[in-house]
Amino acid sequence: MPHFRKILTPLLVIFLISGILLAAVNNLTHGQITKNARAVELRVIESVMPIAHDNDLYDDYIEIDDTGSSGMHAVTVFRARRNGQPIGAVFMPVTATGYSGNILLVIGMDYDGALLGVRVIKHQETPGLGDRIEPAKSDWINIFTGRSLLEPTVTEWAVQADGGKFDQLSGATITSRGMVNAVRQSLEYYQAKANDWFKAVTG
Repeated sequence: MPHFRKILTPLLVIFLISGILLAAVNNLTHGQITKNARAVELRVIESVMPIAHDNDLYDDYIEIDDTGSSGMHAVTVFRARRNGQPIGAVFMPVTATGYSGNILLVIGMDYDGALLGVRVIKHQETPGLGDRIEPAKSDWINIFTGRSLLEPTVTEWAVQADGGKFDQLSGATITSRGMVNAVRQSLEYYQAKANDWFKAVTG
């Protein structure tokens, strides 16, 4: 038994020291990983909010979980302000229905409901067809910039194949239709809720 203890004690000390070191390293790296993830997300948010603002978008947000007909499920709305006054909002992620699965979007709009930008976060669309929703592949996604529920009208918020105002990507009508519908739904939801969202903070 004494011989066994002589062998076991150093091993226990080694395991204890190793555990302490691993915990310390984890604490240090976890903080940096969280910081890096925040920076990446903030760049995505800022990409569709070009209007100058002085608040921290990342910390000024509300969560939406509306499972009704709005399509706004598990979406975060980041609110942009300047001198305390609301100037716009960013929705992320908004889910659109694509040909090969869900498409995740980030959508920015000014306070009056005009689109500032739409970008794709994630998709599984067919290379050479549906993947042209990426700005690196084509400029199609820029057709949303500057649009609102007034221009075009709500009834015209559809692809041309459905009698609407928006061009569809050649060979990717389903993808285009899903994108247009998702952006329109976001604008409609914003129009219905914006006053309450900003009132909750500005009073």
